[in-house]
Amino acid sequence: MTLGFLQNQWYAAALSREIFGKEPFARKICGEDIVFFRKSTGEVSALEDRCAHRHAPLSLGLVENGSIRCQYHGMLFDGNGQCVEVPGQKKIPSGARIKSYPVAEQDGWVWIWIGKNGSQSVSTIPSFPYFDTGKWAGFQKYFHVQGAAQLFVDNLLDLSHLAFTHKSSIGSSSSAVAEPDMEVSVEGDVVRGRRYIYNVEPGPLIVKWGGFAGQIDRCSDYVWRPPSVVEIESKFSDPTNKITIMVINPITPETDVTAHFWIGWSRDFDLDDEELTKSAIVDNTRVIMEDVVMIEGQQRVISSRGSLQPIAINADRAVMTVQNVLKRL
Repeated sequence: MTLGFLQNQWYAAALSREIFGKEPFARKICGEDIVFFRKSTGEVSALEDRCAHRHAPLSLGLVENGSIRCQYHGMLFDGNGQCVEVPGQKKIPSGARIKSYPVAEQDGWVWIWIGKNGSQSVSTIPSFPYFDTGKWAGFQKYFHVQGAAQLFVDNLLDLSHLAFTHKSSIGSSSSAVAEPDMEVSVEGDVVRGRRYIYNVEPGPLIVKWGGFAGQIDRCSDYVWRPPSVVEIESKFSDPTNKITIMVINPITPETDVTAHFWIGWSRDFDLDDEELTKSAIVDNTRVIMEDVVMIEGQQRVISSRGSLQPIAINADRAVMTVQNVLKRL
């Protein structure tokens, strides 16, 4: 059942590099157990993770010439979910078919359509051309989170938490970083925001990446797209230097209380510095885990105490705007 999740949407499902070879790839998306594998053409297929015969997980099987074989009794299913072979008999039962899902690959991610009656055009999947171009350099990484997906969305939309949760990494001890002065607007189903902070102390990792020696200005432009994709463009500058970092965060529900989270981090400076990319992976893992600790703590409190109504403060402006769009959708 997926009634608790926004339907008829493209959700991030995996990094492209996670699905390869003869090994099926299993992942629960919005409460649905799904198996991914590649056809002989290289295209990704996605099926419900069960055999139509005795309901054994197909993810325990093997990929053969672009189809997937159940390792219980050997039934073979093509990328459309149709059984095409039953060992020991010529006739294939008419009901030997399982659900298939529309999938698409773009910018290093595999996306899956969760909903009914077909899918929207792949053109509705947001474009993030920061990971296969000579103008940017960075990485993409996956995290599994013991917390609801919306808790991570709320976290990313609330930049005031940088002064506290990330004060030893990308934040700052300056009180200005916590001030919730921001612009928020809605364009259809998309929420956009901008936040300028002037003449503040940069966090330790910002100093490391940009080589800043003193106070800086920082501007964050962020975009939320349904169901749960956040894109943040951060610019850091002083009189002698300016750097831009793009952070792409697809967040996909696994269950009501667990989520899949990806960070795509890319920069417009020192593009050939591979050591910087390697260290940025370590640095950003640290940053994300600072958030994960807090979010998983939130989830434990919420799960143990039942329905709790949060108290809104000024810093929640973008969060509330997104929640209003979600209610409408």
